[in-house]
Amino acid sequence: MQCNTTGSSNASLANIINLNNLYTPFGSFATVTNILCVLVVLSKKHMREKYGAFGVLSFGDMLNALAMVLSGSIRNQQINDNSFVSLSTFDCFRNPWPHLFIVGGQLPAFVLIVMAGERVIAVFKPIFYRTYVTPRIRLIANIICVVLSILSLLIGILFSYLNREVCTNPACSTIGSTGRLYGTFNYILIVPLPCVALVLNILAYVGAKRLSVSTNMERELKKVLVSLVIASLAVLLSALPNIMIWGQGIFWNIPGLGYMYIGFCCNSAVDLFAFFFLKEDFRNRLLSLISHGYINRRFNLHEVTETNAKRNMLHGIPNKPPLRSTIVEALH
Repeated sequence: MQCNTTGSSNASLANIINLNNLYTPFGSFATVTNILCVLVVLSKKHMREKYGAFGVLSFGDMLNALAMVLSGSIRNQQINDNSFVSLSTFDCFRNPWPHLFIVGGQLPAFVLIVMAGERVIAVFKPIFYRTYVTPRIRLIANIICVVLSILSLLIGILFSYLNREVCTNPACSTIGSTGRLYGTFNYILIVPLPCVALVLNILAYVGAKRLSVSTNMERELKKVLVSLVIASLAVLLSALPNIMIWGQGIFWNIPGLGYMYIGFCCNSAVDLFAFFFLKEDFRNRLLSLISHGYINRRFNLHEVTETNAKRNMLHGIPNKPPLRSTIVEALH
């Protein structure tokens, strides 16, 4: 389908170029931070088991940040080539960033729910958590998050094809590339899910705080705090801007609203800093990777910060020796 190739005004193009010039550096920074997170999680078996969900979250945020980089650089190139013109919905979807925005927006939203749900179970059902929430179950949950985001992308491709006769803005946003119906479905996932995750984390934090008075919940309280910080920033920097962007041009028309995408991008960069400051073993492993172990040797930093004995003690399980060993020792 051939769309009207009428170009934008010079003032409009100048504003788009300025916006894209911000997308590229912010997106590049967020991409690098999430690559570091993924590398830290993949570097050791115990890191993969302990921070698997966080690694998937960082991977999704990396895709979102990469979409920012590609959209900013390619759009500017199209403007310079005088090819930044109206396209059909399906032609828009042939650009790389709509795919990455869909997966990079939905995958973190799914993972935030998984992380928050795990913390709620750990606080209020600790015996059930220690019995059934195994590394295998966590792996299955992470795989489900990835599969759901990929299935959603395939649905987006279908809707884009069904709307192939519709001309849209050359910026090729998610809504412009797939149509209003699927675009709304996409925002239904990436806006409410972080809000639900935030509520669950607040409940878990309050519960852990209350239970810490009578039980040993300090370790779980720190875990909940990390998840709470990430969910709070996701709502502030991702969910709220996306609400404004979704309604732009239909319910309101706010000049320069595209700059709110930068907040969406900044949210993709918070993972590294949240875990660096709040999780000691993650911080030490990161320092070891970037310095080839020099910093850890110089300052005597240990990458694994808790032993099995300490883990049992923190969960309220006494680290008692087997009965047979106790009897043998008594006989001697």
